[in-house]
Amino acid sequence: MNPSPAQNTAPAATQASPAPAPAAPKAYAPSLAIYHPNAKGTGCALQFDLRPATADREGCLFAAFANQKSLATGSRADSNRQAATFNWTDKITVKLTFSDVSHLLLVLCGKAPSIADGKGLFHDSGETTTVIQMSRQTEPVRGTVFEVSKKRRNSTSPAQRSRILLTDAETFGLARLLDATLYPLAFGR
Repeated sequence: MNPSPAQNTAPAATQASPAPAPAAPKAYAPSLAIYHPNAKGTGCALQFDLRPATADREGCLFAAFANQKSLATGSRADSNRQAATFNWTDKITVKLTFSDVSHLLLVLCGKAPSIADGKGLFHDSGETTTVIQMSRQTEPVRGTVFEVSKKRRNSTSPAQRSRILLTDAETFGLARLLDATLYPLAFGR
């Protein structure tokens, strides 16, 4: 005797519920960090974060500069080495547009010795003015100097500054990386 369809199904309480949908994958946020601590405590770290263009906003590349906060301590031999730290709380962040990245590339690729003949790029936002500078140098150490200064308008306090010296290898790599960001900055992924 064949069971009726009603006899073939288990009561609702004992039926297996469908598996929960997998969590949506985390959006990948491409970034690059370069750390340059030094023994004087005047080093700097630099981080780039890409935000490709979308239908409702232009693309941009954020560059965040953090000054060195502490010296490296301990030793590897004693297994108590602590790396230098950087002050990400008081970082200076600049939002770079397609045009800004193009100015950086002129210096990184050796087409110009500095941005805008040494004048730099000026960003005014709200109550602050930020100046972005980049130049090639050969003395006292060969490399590319990338620096920012940020100052509140109508303030008598000194500007907040960060400066990092990129090696020739970092200059080469950063030029290739920034060149590759131009398309997503303009047109998205």
